[in-house]
Amino acid sequence: MFNPEKDFNRMVIETLGKDGRSISALAKELEAQGIKHHRLILTGYLRAMTDMNILREKDVPPSKMYIPIRGPSETIYQSIERAVDRHSDQPDEATLYVMHRLFKRPVFESELRLAGVSRINAKPVDGTLLTECRKILKRNGNVIPSDIAYEPTYEFPDIYQDVISDMLLESKDSRHLVMETKQTKLI
Repeated sequence: MFNPEKDFNRMVIETLGKDGRSISALAKELEAQGIKHHRLILTGYLRAMTDMNILREKDVPPSKMYIPIRGPSETIYQSIERAVDRHSDQPDEATLYVMHRLFKRPVFESELRLAGVSRINAKPVDGTLLTECRKILKRNGNVIPSDIAYEPTYEFPDIYQDVISDMLLESKDSRHLVMETKQTKLI
């Protein structure tokens, strides 16, 4: 769902591009996109992103260049889509199951579309549950979808564990720690 800080973070990284920009060039480009921040605020934000190892700072006198270390991070929906595609031969149903279990609520049609679901084969939730779900999302500061929400009709508990494990390993860049080979002889 919508998170203003992450959206600004993503916009900064996309605007910097792979070659990076100076603070003044970034401020001008963001202003052209309709985002107006004072350069001192932008400087503080860029330095914080540098401290978090999102950006690299390079001195090019008389200014500093800020260069992304890696591209914008995936959304939760993109991560789920990629992980489910690796582990399931029924990706649409499995994606709905994983999202329903992870979010502990019905999943909106717009969220399913963001996760790459093309065909929704599930039961829509009733009005009472849908109203309660929207109220909770609103209370937490999310943008409230106006479309219908679904609950899964099939369960994929094994795939859920594999998908969550896969997402965690990818997000922490720790796949190299997993033993992927099978034992070939009896010990």
